[in-house]
Amino acid sequence: MATTPTRRLVYLGWHGFMNFGDDLLRDTWQAALTDDLSLSAPLSRRDYVSQAPRVAMDRMRTAGAERLVLLGGGTTVGFANWAGHARRAQLAYDAAGILIPGAGAAESTDTFALGLQEQGWSDWADLSGVALMGVRGPLTARECAANWMPTPVIGDPALLYPALIDFSGEERDETTIGVALGADPESRFDPHVVAEALRRISMAERIDRVKVFALSSSDREGAERFARMVGPLAEVITFEGDVEATMRQIARCGLFISERLHGAVAAVSLGVPTVALSYASKCDDFWLSVTGARSPITVGHSADELLAEVRTVREPAYQAYVAAEVESLQGTLGRAAERINRWLAGQSSTTEVLHPTTGSSPI
Repeated sequence: MATTPTRRLVYLGWHGFMNFGDDLLRDTWQAALTDDLSLSAPLSRRDYVSQAPRVAMDRMRTAGAERLVLLGGGTTVGFANWAGHARRAQLAYDAAGILIPGAGAAESTDTFALGLQEQGWSDWADLSGVALMGVRGPLTARECAANWMPTPVIGDPALLYPALIDFSGEERDETTIGVALGADPESRFDPHVVAEALRRISMAERIDRVKVFALSSSDREGAERFARMVGPLAEVITFEGDVEATMRQIARCGLFISERLHGAVAAVSLGVPTVALSYASKCDDFWLSVTGARSPITVGHSADELLAEVRTVREPAYQAYVAAEVESLQGTLGRAAERINRWLAGQSSTTEVLHPTTGSSPI
């Protein structure tokens, strides 16, 4: 009787650098899949040189296994450097293909994102064995259809985390507001305006605490400055590598205001009323996927505009709509995970997971 060969995934992502969002993506897939994701691909050529012994050991201990690269998510698709990362991972681990469930792309008009990384759609088209299982949001779907291949929206993978880890014991405290401003090296938003909005909220209702989240190591100094600006109600919550602990801190907030994309993703996934501070198309891509509209709070907003959005996101009808969209996306992401798990268990072939038959669901 023939035996099914061992199947392994090679995780590709920007994790392990004290960035909550990237670590949340990896932890989500680790919880959703039967593979422990212990095979982790380096990124740059320099990384492959410095980590050559580890990669060789990975190859040796999984000799004879069928391997696929799993691109964990993030704004990666369409960028030339990430196509290079994917190609190197596929070659280094002799992987038959690349699975892409829930990744994002920059909108073609996004001068912020495109000023940081060069697009290279032709590099993605040149990759072999790619299964584009679905993407983060409608802007990514549109870019993929225009530049590469059509694909459905299945949501940001991090939305799935609370469906895998039990947060039922965490009670939302309506007197606590969470704030996550980014810093590269400074927030793109005026912290004085955000602080003024918080002051006005605290004058109108009881607010006992403002949790100022530093979701990346680069955010710490800015978070401390903002906490001093807010005053004695503020407490800095620093991400130290424990995704679940940070998620539990977010779950206890009664309101969350976030410049960090995965701060917003996390809060929305946990059912916390969330105001997304949008500075790039990745923010709008996600926000469109759960609300049907771009975030109205962009760089240069006023305190009045922020307060108006706080009122909007607290409305029961709005919250119910977002919750329904999140639940739907969790379903599509869950089916993507099931498809990968079937392959890992030997219940489908590598050809079937990479190239579903015509007419079948992509997830």
